[in-house]
Amino acid sequence: MAKKTRKKQKGMGFAIFMVVYAVLALTGIFFGLKWFWGFIDAYEASRPHIAIDAYMETVTPERIVDSCDVILEQVDTNIQSEEECREFLLDAISGELTYARKASACTETEQTYVLRSGKRVIGSFVIETGAEDQYGFTPWHFKEESFDLSDLMGTEKVTVTVPAGCNVYVNGVLLDESYIVSSEEKEFEAIEDFYGAFDLPMLVLNTYEAGPFLNAAYEMEVYDAEGKPFTMDESFDENDLLRVTDETVIRELDAFLEEFIDAYVLFAGCSNDNRYANYNNVIKYIVSDSKLADRLQEALDGLQFAQSRGDEVADIHVNMYLAPDESSFVVDVTYKVDTTGREGVVQTTTNVKMLIVRSGTRLLVESMIGY
Repeated sequence: MAKKTRKKQKGMGFAIFMVVYAVLALTGIFFGLKWFWGFIDAYEASRPHIAIDAYMETVTPERIVDSCDVILEQVDTNIQSEEECREFLLDAISGELTYARKASACTETEQTYVLRSGKRVIGSFVIETGAEDQYGFTPWHFKEESFDLSDLMGTEKVTVTVPAGCNVYVNGVLLDESYIVSSEEKEFEAIEDFYGAFDLPMLVLNTYEAGPFLNAAYEMEVYDAEGKPFTMDESFDENDLLRVTDETVIRELDAFLEEFIDAYVLFAGCSNDNRYANYNNVIKYIVSDSKLADRLQEALDGLQFAQSRGDEVADIHVNMYLAPDESSFVVDVTYKVDTTGREGVVQTTTNVKMLIVRSGTRLLVESMIGY
């Protein structure tokens, strides 16, 4: 019986020994494997591509655009909305994201990589080494990044100079007065002879400036005050801004000019020897208190010496009909007169500019300047 007890105790001791041995062995294996995998992780972390791969997993087009708010702040969002700008930027960097080592900017402790979307360079990032770990390795980790989409921003603003009264649209948006950066005021060349004595409108040229925009296509349209497409290029004629196009008004002016020039030529030539009747006839076509009326009054006495035996208007040609404002006209007229004198009939050609004003329902000549 005692012998059996000793054998049983001996067997239990062995079993305990084996259990302890197994526990110690497993513990050793566990810590050994832990050290081994820690060693492997430390070794992998000491290789740059691990830090690069981890960083690249965080880079998305949306995050890049979010990091470029400074560009969106420059854009004229009245014309290009922020949503349109974001869509444009996302489309521009929708290519595959890749990177390339920039050798000239790398050291033993830092490496710089250029970031591309397709073939477009969109930024860079830097990785650096940290402190040496327990295994003797120096791991790489992300340090900093920068994104640059400035090449997508237009380098110049959109500028156009147009006469006042024109409407400028960019991408369908009407530019208001806040877009006018300068205004130039000048005389219309065709009516410049009348500016000194009369209050006539000036030619005002407004320069509009809009933008900047992202390099998306933009469309500019300009319309004149009547809503017609307008282009101010080398063919631009400032007289087009004043030119009379209403055929009814042109016929009215033609009829008036024919009557006035006939009366004026008769007065100037006095071929009927009735200077006072001629004066009374022509003065009804002239503004009564004008300098032209005064000149005709002063010319009365000298007409008694006129040598004409007959004057006849042979031709009247209007070179230009202009309307500086709603109540005045400037006409450029060439008329020819056949004059019968001692030496027979002589034809003379006269070029004159007239300032004609509307007084009620009547047209009257305010001034005449020959050239």
